Amino acid sequence: MNKVLLENIIKHILANLAIIPEPYVNYAKTKSLVSKEFLLPETLSFETESGEIFKNQIWGCQISADQQELKILLGDCSQIKEIPEYCLIVQLKNAPAYGMYLVYPDHTYAAEGMNSEALLACTMDGTDWMICQTYLQATFLAGMEQIKDMGMAWNKCSDYQDQYRLMTSFIKYHHNIYEAKYEGQED
Repeated sequence: MNKVLLENIIKHILANLAIIPEPYVNYAKTKSLVSKEFLLPETLSFETESGEIFKNQIWGCQISADQQELKILLGDCSQIKEIPEYCLIVQLKNAPAYGMYLVYPDHTYAAEGMNSEALLACTMDGTDWMICQTYLQATFLAGMEQIKDMGMAWNKCSDYQDQYRLMTSFIKYHHNIYEAKYEGQED
């Protein structure tokens, strides 16, 4: 798997949703997913090794067209202000769900070579996740580009409990992969 390509695909999708800054995005014409308009009442809870507990926000939007419904949930997984972490769940009604994860540090931390922990995976059953290889990554990117090009108006997400469960499942999947990867390493 090409990690640089994967990271760039995820950054491109997050930029198109006006979540992370990119020079090619016209923010005057792009509504950000991280606006109050899309804020949901649920939160994501994280506990650090020191026992500190974080309750982070979740945003959700959806579009409906031709009897199809696409829902997107974005979770703030950050535990350090200067190192934002994002989890994005995308699901078309009656279709597999996709999960993306990215650690997006500011320039100071990025210069130190911090790992982006980029991950793109899909699930057919809502519990078993499979890492997307290059073909599925490209297919997902093409689908997200098509949605952007349609220029449809997003609405605040409703009836999103399944996507919320997918998000918590995907975050656990991500952490299991990266905890195993870093196991035994010292700071």
